[in-house]
Amino acid sequence: MLSGKFLSYLLRGPVSALVQEITQQPGRRRPLTDRLVEAYTKGHKRKKEPGKSLIDTWDNSLPVVINALDGLGLSQVEVLIEFGLPHTNAEVDVLLAGVHPASGAPSYVLIELKQQREAAVHPERSVAVDLGYDEWKLHPVRQVQQYCQYLMQHKAMLRGKPERIAGAALMHNAHDADVSGLFALPTSDHGKLFTQDRLEPFRKWLGALLAPLSGGEAAQALIDSAEYAPPKITEVDVTARVGEQQCFRLLDEQEIAHQEVHEAVRRVRSGGTKEVIIVRGGPGSGKSAIALELRRTLAAAGWDVIHATGAKALTLTLRDTYVRQAPRGTKNRAKQEAVRLFTYFNQLRKLGENGCDVVICDEAHRIRRHSVDRYTPKAERENPRAQTDEIIDAARVPVFLLDDWQSLRPGEVGTAEYLKQRAEALGHKHTLIDLNGMYRAQGSAYYRDWVLRLLSVGVLTPQAWVPDGRMHVQLAETAEEMEEFLRTREAAGDTARMVAGFCWPWSKPDGGSPVPDVRIGAWHRPWNVKAGYAVEGAPDADFWATDPRGAGQIGCVYTAQTFEFDWVGVVIGPDLVWRENRFIVDRTATRDPELRPRSIAGDDVDRCVRNAYHVLLTRGVKGVVIYAADDDTRDALRGHVIKPVSHALPKPMRKILKG
Repeated sequence: MLSGKFLSYLLRGPVSALVQEITQQPGRRRPLTDRLVEAYTKGHKRKKEPGKSLIDTWDNSLPVVINALDGLGLSQVEVLIEFGLPHTNAEVDVLLAGVHPASGAPSYVLIELKQQREAAVHPERSVAVDLGYDEWKLHPVRQVQQYCQYLMQHKAMLRGKPERIAGAALMHNAHDADVSGLFALPTSDHGKLFTQDRLEPFRKWLGALLAPLSGGEAAQALIDSAEYAPPKITEVDVTARVGEQQCFRLLDEQEIAHQEVHEAVRRVRSGGTKEVIIVRGGPGSGKSAIALELRRTLAAAGWDVIHATGAKALTLTLRDTYVRQAPRGTKNRAKQEAVRLFTYFNQLRKLGENGCDVVICDEAHRIRRHSVDRYTPKAERENPRAQTDEIIDAARVPVFLLDDWQSLRPGEVGTAEYLKQRAEALGHKHTLIDLNGMYRAQGSAYYRDWVLRLLSVGVLTPQAWVPDGRMHVQLAETAEEMEEFLRTREAAGDTARMVAGFCWPWSKPDGGSPVPDVRIGAWHRPWNVKAGYAVEGAPDADFWATDPRGAGQIGCVYTAQTFEFDWVGVVIGPDLVWRENRFIVDRTATRDPELRPRSIAGDDVDRCVRNAYHVLLTRGVKGVVIYAADDDTRDALRGHVIKPVSHALPKPMRKILKG
């Protein structure tokens, strides 16, 4: 599916122009560095200055590339600095655009600049290296290889044309002997390693890829090239057929997590002890992408792998996708397989100890204290095991993917700290990997952080939204205005859904029709179909997020979690109101049956309500429209969400909504 483009590069120009700005001035930064710092600060629109490491890269490493090109007579090659990858916040240090000297076709070279003088590979992770930071980073050769592959997957002009793009990591300060371990990773046309001892081969490599011709046209062609949107869950091949191309191209910490699981499986199957892998990341950090890619690659390698969640909508969607993608004549068998391969946390205890090689726990923040339900025998009810312990027992390598701020019910305990404690209590080795990337909201990590601040999650305090050119954040004055705006986006070909806090009753269908329970003034709409009921012309509750017929109904957090839409309209109900410069939770306004009992602690209610809105506000890929039912809250949000919806609607529609 093609999508809109987001222009992302910090600075662009031909070598001939940039070489004039890299003359070192005693005691001062190079003029080019100063210009980059200024562009970075203005571009982020929050007066945020780049870190010292980035500035040092521009000042010390970038000139090595520019001088090499200039020395080769490639002064017309176009240089794009900090080139953003589509749909993410990942950026390539340098992208060179030009013409291939042999074919005459557009030619692109990606270069990752590393200033380290020495580096070592992790003793148990072949793609994790120590580059002098406080955490292990992805091997620079694998990093640039993945960047090349990602651009080929998402840029139309590169899809199916691997010869048009090449990549390298340049460690110009390091000698071969001081980074010798890095050479063990196989190189390719899309990823090579050059050091101080290999600067001459680096220059020859550039000369073989770029001709002494203008690269401006090639650069613009890449920028203007149509982009393919990231695949949705229903578009992913989950059958793990051997030879299938990967659907998600994993980057940076995502790739570290993916490889760590594979290597842990090999270690355990070769006689090692059980290993627990914990992957933590916020909304849009790619947790589900890792989960589905692990499911595909591990199964294709012959391992017994099970995908588990605590979310019914996600599990049933994956089962349905698995059956739908199965070859003709195997559908019935696929239905039986799907029940085992895609299951729930509370079912894993039935596997027995090490009943599978790997269990991938997606949405692990929804793990509960125990698996007791109405069918549990009385003897087990009195002293139930922790659900986490049951999951860890079930697999040789249990993998947990979670967000510390997405648990929705008081009994949900899935946090990274809790999982580490349980692994230690059971005597098992554990590894924690944090995801820093952003693959939703047009790659706006700033938006993700802004939502946490807006909701005062943890110790964070709200701050006004400053448009960052990526995610669109708008405020509706009425629910009608919100809905009408979403309709205009759907008419333009985008996906859109309305969601709301659980602040209204949820009735069973009346005479085969949904009841419009969500009422705000004269505006009223039904929730998505209540679980266990069927309504003609509307999807079942578990498929509300993926069935086009779900538009026009209001989704709750339980049906929206995990899924994403181009645009999402969020109704903030009376359970979350703005008082004295921050949101507070009014537990009397919630209609969530899990939160209504007086026996539920106030802190648990507060956490769950804030987390629910955290989920709802982060479902959008392109934009979010916020409407608050409470007048004072809506007034306060005008100072935090700058752009009202009415400015984005066609003029005739504005008049209609104004009456």
